[in-house]
Amino acid sequence: MQLKDKNQKRLILIDLDGTTLKDDHLSINPITKNALQDAVKDGHIVCICTGRSLKDTLHIYNELELDTLLVTLDGGHISDPVHKNFKRLVLPISKEVMNGILSHKILKNRIENIIVEYYQSNMIQNGADNFFVVDANAEKPAEGNILTDWNGPCSNIVVKLNTNLDFYNVVDTLNEEFGNAVSVKSNLIYGVENIGEKPIIIITNKFVNKGFAAEMVAQYYNKNIKDVIAFGDQMNDFEMLKTVGYGVALTSGNPKLKEVAWKITDLSNEDGGLGDTLNKILK
Repeated sequence: MQLKDKNQKRLILIDLDGTTLKDDHLSINPITKNALQDAVKDGHIVCICTGRSLKDTLHIYNELELDTLLVTLDGGHISDPVHKNFKRLVLPISKEVMNGILSHKILKNRIENIIVEYYQSNMIQNGADNFFVVDANAEKPAEGNILTDWNGPCSNIVVKLNTNLDFYNVVDTLNEEFGNAVSVKSNLIYGVENIGEKPIIIITNKFVNKGFAAEMVAQYYNKNIKDVIAFGDQMNDFEMLKTVGYGVALTSGNPKLKEVAWKITDLSNEDGGLGDTLNKILK
């Protein structure tokens, strides 16, 4: 498969974990790093679109020497770290809704740990169980009692349960009672599904998804969404790959994501699949 017009300057959206980054969640294969930086030099626009929070993403943004819009928290936060011409867009969950969820009877005696994230801060209930941090370079969250020590709204609520008993009923109940405000997603840590003995629930503002973010970024840069290229590997990239004209799934990614992809990479994220494919379709 080829782009319709190789001379056109593109908007290129890139997921991080499992896509741009290698399996260590820290490093970028040189093939991918060089391809992205070459694309920028050639006049294309590269934007990160990740489930990570802002402060856990900035070191990668800076390593790639980007100055574009930055999408974090799966589209819950869009910012302009360098130029600051784009007014920060935050899709929050109110403090009242957050407290209502965490105090709900369906979660009583089921919670092992909690992380809440906002665009500039995060807090973990039990810092000894750092279950949600995969990047050793990321700043550790503050520790505290979420219900009493966290002030104001948040963008993400990540709940680790101490049992998988009746798990789907928990997810369905929270969606039924709080679905006007939030979306409750089961077991997607940075997009990776992992239902185990102690499952994870991630809760976001109901409008948050990477497809929405892709349209916002394309609008800002005056790009037709059907001309946009996007790379992803897991189900939190589903809406983004389905929304853009050229959605590319990593060969090492989720099989369900590959079903909506325009193209699948020949190489894994570990081997520089993003960079290898980008070079092939742009040149």
